[in-house]
Amino acid sequence: MIEAQRLAVFREVAHRGSFARAAQALRLTPSAVSQQMAALERVAQAGLFERSTRGVTLTPAGQALLRTADTIHGELHRAERTLAQLREQGPPSLTVATFASAGTLLLAPALATLNDRRAPYVDTTVVESEPEQALAALDDGRVDVALVYHFHTEQPPPSWSDIARRFEYHPLLQDELRLVVPNGHALARRSTARLEDVADEPWIRMWDLPGNALDALAAARGLRPKVACRAGDFPFMQALVAAGVGIAFIPALAVEDRPDTRTLVLTPTAKRYIGAYTAPGTPSPHAARALLDALKERAAAVRMT
Repeated sequence: MIEAQRLAVFREVAHRGSFARAAQALRLTPSAVSQQMAALERVAQAGLFERSTRGVTLTPAGQALLRTADTIHGELHRAERTLAQLREQGPPSLTVATFASAGTLLLAPALATLNDRRAPYVDTTVVESEPEQALAALDDGRVDVALVYHFHTEQPPPSWSDIARRFEYHPLLQDELRLVVPNGHALARRSTARLEDVADEPWIRMWDLPGNALDALAAARGLRPKVACRAGDFPFMQALVAAGVGIAFIPALAVEDRPDTRTLVLTPTAKRYIGAYTAPGTPSPHAARALLDALKERAAAVRMT
């Protein structure tokens, strides 16, 4: 049988790519880590690592075992939270990961709806995270619900499959990205524009997925946007547009109503798909279901506006 403790050590080595770094994180000696991994390979009857002077990478057998190790790690973390809640005999608790615009648009109104219904009190913790960080927290058992977004297709991207396959996905909302220009811009009086019309403009580029969506659209047209500035959130991007630093590609639902900027439909555009992942075995399944129902109601209301 594979021992759970050895599996935990293996998981640290796999994610950190080094026996030494895993030993430091676990407060063990590199020799102790090496011995445990040698014992694990004997039990598994397979080599789990490709070793080099730069660290270790996983063999196909190691990759298969890591998926199991990640699952067990998340389940144990959720079990610890459930036991702690039972010991304390307090109200049910939920931890929700959300990105900023979904927190404002969907999560806050959904939580208010639950309060208005006088539902049993739920001790809710909200953590702001981008999608990949939110999914990692869900996988680790640190959160119960993860609000995420992605682009291009309604189905979540294949790169999420290793983590997301163990969780249930609930589509909530979709919106198109819009071109935002300063009030005095040459296109400000128009309602639409082509990507080619602004190909040579300085752009405010969002980090991560929104920035990648712009790059993909431009590359498909043989264009390469000139980036004047990179920003971490949509309100700041729009403020930079208003100041004349550049133009921006912002989801319609995240665009603020400002007198110093104008919003245009850009052709071609991209859609942002918003959804929620829920974890099985959450300490408060009824609270998670009630929150998900409230999120769906809020998303339906937004679609009608």
